[in-house]
Amino acid sequence: VAKLPQEFSGQIGSLGKEVRVVYDRRGVPHIWASSMTDAMRALGYVVARDRLFQLEIQTRATAGRLTEIAGRRALELDRRQRSLGLAWSAERNMTSLSPRSSGFRSLATYAQGVNAWIEQMRPEDLPLEYRFLNLQPERWKPIHSIYLFKRMGYTLAFSSYDQWSERVEALVGKDAADALFPLNNPIQEPIQPNGQVEPRFEFEPLPAPDVSNTRQVHRPVASSTQSPADEERAHASNNWAVAPSRTANGFALLSGDPHLDLTLPSIWYEVHIVVPGELDVYGVTIPGIPGVVIGFNRDVAWSMTNTGADVLDLYRWMIGMRRRSIWWMASGEI
Repeated sequence: VAKLPQEFSGQIGSLGKEVRVVYDRRGVPHIWASSMTDAMRALGYVVARDRLFQLEIQTRATAGRLTEIAGRRALELDRRQRSLGLAWSAERNMTSLSPRSSGFRSLATYAQGVNAWIEQMRPEDLPLEYRFLNLQPERWKPIHSIYLFKRMGYTLAFSSYDQWSERVEALVGKDAADALFPLNNPIQEPIQPNGQVEPRFEFEPLPAPDVSNTRQVHRPVASSTQSPADEERAHASNNWAVAPSRTANGFALLSGDPHLDLTLPSIWYEVHIVVPGELDVYGVTIPGIPGVVIGFNRDVAWSMTNTGADVLDLYRWMIGMRRRSIWWMASGEI
């Protein structure tokens, strides 16, 4: 039984023991469970209660099934996703998981929690989006969590530098293009100052640039093949920490910028999970993932960022004698 606000209770048939869930004034669920498996069941339950349509739409988007609910307007999106093969890659990963592994158990128990909410929710609990689309929720499968991992890998690592470097090579030659688009940039430092006696880079403020004639300098380059991911290249992400000796209260501070866009609903779902003797963690999960992605426990805090690695290649396929070409994308398994 999961106790929710206003004395609401729900049944998750596979629970080992009672799980208590308390929502605070900010709507954050605090979960107390007697085992990790029960905690993951409860997490799936509360996430489905709050974000059911988000779970459904991201699954359909990854599998290339948006056309089923949105019609022809989503056809190109579905074709693009199916050409990437993310669902196929997820199936390969799923078959490689041992049913006795902790990873498989987490996926399975999380799915049990999601489906428990779907099975018992009242007609008035159906999210508004389903009403607009005249749609009923699909049951959640463990593989759908892997779909989300694949989708996030695509979002964070999609990069088509090949086209840019090809254009630059045509203008300045291969040697110069390789210098501008190196596979391993020698000036990159993942940790700063990386244990050196003197910092490698100076972080003094630079003078403001002369903006009297910026029309030519900042003229955008139009490209029919430019994607939203291309526009994101100008941004950056980072993590940094402050030592206890530099804070007012004597505790370390961690700041994490995972470089994800603001969305509605948010990609993050805040949660607190307690399993006595095993787990006491507060942070954010992504709906569909059985666990806390970024957060802290009684001892440590953690965050993450992304390298923007180039794991995608482009191929031109010539069709017949008509000299037509189609660009195909092939992504490495993420």
